[in-house]
Amino acid sequence: MGSTITRRSSDHPVPIGSAQLLDAAGDAAPEAPRLLAWRPESPVVSHGRPPGAKLDPSMSPRGLADLGAAAVLRVTGSERESWIQGVQTADVLGVPALGAKPTLFLNARGRALCDALLWRLPEELLVVVPAERIESLRLHLEGLLIMEDAELSIATDLHRLRLCPYIADEVIAALPAQREEFASIHGAPTPLGLELLLSETQAQALLAAIPLRPDPEALERERIALGVPKFAQDFDDNSTPLEAGLDAQIAFGKGCYVGQEVIAMATYRGRVPWNLVRLEVPGAPPAIGSAIDPARGGKGKVTSSASLGSSSALLGIVHREKIEPGSELLLADGRTAIVLGLPYGSRPGAGQK
Repeated sequence: MGSTITRRSSDHPVPIGSAQLLDAAGDAAPEAPRLLAWRPESPVVSHGRPPGAKLDPSMSPRGLADLGAAAVLRVTGSERESWIQGVQTADVLGVPALGAKPTLFLNARGRALCDALLWRLPEELLVVVPAERIESLRLHLEGLLIMEDAELSIATDLHRLRLCPYIADEVIAALPAQREEFASIHGAPTPLGLELLLSETQAQALLAAIPLRPDPEALERERIALGVPKFAQDFDDNSTPLEAGLDAQIAFGKGCYVGQEVIAMATYRGRVPWNLVRLEVPGAPPAIGSAIDPARGGKGKVTSSASLGSSSALLGIVHREKIEPGSELLLADGRTAIVLGLPYGSRPGAGQK
C-alpha cells in the first residue's frame, strides 16, 4: 500500500503513492453510487417538520437539471488528502471513492468563505464551488499551501448536472441503447437529487439521452421547502456554519481545520444568537429581505421564499429564542409565520429543542 503520513489536521493515516482510496479505518473506501443503479430516498428533515401544505406532485422538479459549467479547483499530489483535511470541514476519509460530500471552507474567524462539493478520485480531489467564489477561494488556499506535496489548479471542461429524485427510475429506465456509455458514471446523493460532475462531452451526451428538464422555479421551490441553504442568499461570508444551519457539513470528530476553534466554542455553548430556520406562512410569499419579528429590532429577515399554493415556504433568520418548531413570528406585512425547524440536516444545540 505504500508509506503513510499523519498530519496534525487528522488522526488518520493517508496513503502516499497509491491510487487506492482508504476510509477512516484504513480499509478500501466504499464506492459512490452509480447513475444507473441509484434509487432516491425521500429526504427526512432533521429538526421539526416539513411544510404542512402538501406540494402538488406536478409542481415537483422532474428530469435532469443542467447546472452548467462547473467552477472547480483541482488538488493533486501525494499529500493532497492530508492537506485538504486541514483546510475544510468534511472528513475526506469519509468521502466515497468516485463520489462527493458537501463541505465548507472557513476563514480563521469561523466565517464561511463558501460551501462546496468535495469529489474524491483516485489521483485527485475536485472542489466544486459557487462560480463567484472560485478565485477568492483559490487565493485563500494557496496561502495555506506551505511545504505539502500538493498542487492547486483550476479545472476546466467540467459540467454539473443533477438528476431529480422524482421519476428518476423511469428516466433511467428510458435511457436508449447507449446506456452502456453511462455505466461508469458515479454521483453524489444530495437532498435535491443525484449530483453529477462530468466532462463536457459526457454531459452533453447524457443531456441528449435524458431530454426532460425540470422547471427552475420547481427546483427553487423544492430547495426552500426542504430547507437547503444557498450561498449569497441565505448565508454569506459573514455567516458562521451554525448560523446558517450547515452543521451537517462539519465533521466534529476529526482533527483541526481552519476555523475549527471558533466552531467548537460556539457548538459547546449551544445555538448562536441568530439562526436560519424553515418557516411557513399562509398566502403569497413575502419579499426577500422583508423583516421577521421587526419589534425585536435585530437582523431577522426573509432570505428565501416560494409559493406552495395556499401557503408559502420560507427560509429566514430569527433569534435563538424562536427556533423551536411551532414558534410564531410576526412578519413585516402583519402576517404570522410558523417556525417549522432548522434547515435540512441541522440539529439544535445544547439547551435547545
